[in-house]
Amino acid sequence: MHQSDRKRAPGHLSHEGPELLRWALFEAAQQACRSASPDYEYYRRVARRIDHNRACLSVARKLCRRAYHILRELGDEALAPIETPDREEVIAAAA
Repeated sequence: MHQSDRKRAPGHLSHEGPELLRWALFEAAQQACRSASPDYEYYRRVARRIDHNRACLSVARKLCRRAYHILRELGDEALAPIETPDREEVIAAAA
């Protein structure tokens, strides 16, 4: 695949990474075609140039980059496991 500095050939998501993550990114990007979506204007600009599916792929890449930068900014804490309270703590808090 040919790729220059800021441009990527329209087509498919790279087959690198977990298949489930690629699927989730594409499903989230499908929602960009709704007018209430924050990425709606970007989707419309891209969809005017190319078709719906490729516009969704472009939005999926944008979502992936956005998630990467947010997680990088949050640091290791963002990926740390969440401690769940014991059953006794839940019962005590409810009482």
